[in-house]
Amino acid sequence: MPIDQQIAELKAELNNACLTPRERREAKAELELLTEQDRSDAETGYFADVEAWVAVHVTELAALPF
Repeated sequence: MPIDQQIAELKAELNNACLTPRERREAKAELELLTEQDRSDAETGYFADVEAWVAVHVTELAALPF
């Protein structure tokens, strides 16, 4: 299951379920973990895209005067 779907389901559960304080803390901790993982995956994808762009344009970049 994609991370964004897991995050959405967990948020819905937090909003609608009758959880004990411990269960709520655990769910919030899991939500934070999934959110951070999603952010890390997005950053990894972004930097991979940048590296691919640089590989294509390496000659142009080398010709820059700085």
